[in-house]
Amino acid sequence: MQLEDGGSREGYYVITLGEEAWAPGLGVTADLRAASEVAEIDYRRRSMKAQMRTANNDGYRYAVIIGEDEVQQETVTLRDMESGEQETIPLSELIEQLRSRSESQ
Repeated sequence: MQLEDGGSREGYYVITLGEEAWAPGLGVTADLRAASEVAEIDYRRRSMKAQMRTANNDGYRYAVIIGEDEVQQETVTLRDMESGEQETIPLSELIEQLRSRSESQ
């Protein structure tokens, strides 16, 4: 999908829900950046709806969602902002899975 300005979606927007998700969210953002990926996190800690709107409007390809359940299960929910599909990925496998996903595109 192309954006209104003609560009295509890329990068990851990390969405955190709740105080306990903040530190893991910062860690995921740092890991993505260390892997040379475009990544941003909402430092204002707004509602999920507001964060999803920003991810969509700013043209991010994926939203990485971390809430209370994800923290407890040591997972993240990866949402494709083009298709709306979501999948749960173990936190320890996130970077590896994203790399293999990029190589196959």
